[in-house]
Amino acid sequence: MALPYDYSSLSKYYEVLEKVDLDDTNLFLGKTLKKYGAKKILDFTCGTGAQTLWLTEHGYNVVGADISPAMLKIAKEKSKEAKLKIRFYKGDMRSSKFGTFDAVITIFNAIGHLSKPEFEKTMRNIGTNLDKRGLYIFDIFNLDFMRKNFRTYRFLDVATEVNGTKFVRSNNNRLDKVKGLMTINQETTVQEGMNKPKVFKESWTMQTYTADELKNMLKRNGFEVLGQYGIDGSKLGGSSILTVARKR
Repeated sequence: MALPYDYSSLSKYYEVLEKVDLDDTNLFLGKTLKKYGAKKILDFTCGTGAQTLWLTEHGYNVVGADISPAMLKIAKEKSKEAKLKIRFYKGDMRSSKFGTFDAVITIFNAIGHLSKPEFEKTMRNIGTNLDKRGLYIFDIFNLDFMRKNFRTYRFLDVATEVNGTKFVRSNNNRLDKVKGLMTINQETTVQEGMNKPKVFKESWTMQTYTADELKNMLKRNGFEVLGQYGIDGSKLGGSSILTVARKR
């Protein structure tokens, strides 16, 4: 399993390129955490801080962790600019331990970078970071949806300009519908002002799952599923599955 540990080459453009706009997801997270009385949260794949900052601003006690120093640097800068006191750590969701929390979250397909055995190892490690009956909330591509709707072709994903910087990104992705393994081949061109364009070529694999497969894996590793939804908390059936599970 190709695992892009470090998003350093394009970290400063991450939120533009990935079109990070997770307001509905964050609102659903906040609603769910409140419902189960979770106040102390570990964002185990915080990236540039999309959930960490939002949850902190809404009264939660959040610790952010990520495997990428470049992404953590941006998250720290954003929290400082927002005058939020947040602890950030470099860590690996498969093995790092930061204490015990009411809930752990891994959002934006973070677990897709792990092989199936690695994800099960991660579940067990997340359990050690949770209080009794703590929550684990995560999202991942919905394999049932993708088996019906995925088409192998080259497509233009991003073509935009922000603050004088132009971005063009194209993808050539393939899906093994049996194994649920998606191969992503991605090329990104970035031109800042009139400078010479820079071209970044990346390739990695992303594991996808069915809702039932996730339920069985969680059960094997000490969790019960409380609910499965779309990425924004809507009815399950779209391209992503957001799972809310509880430590048994």
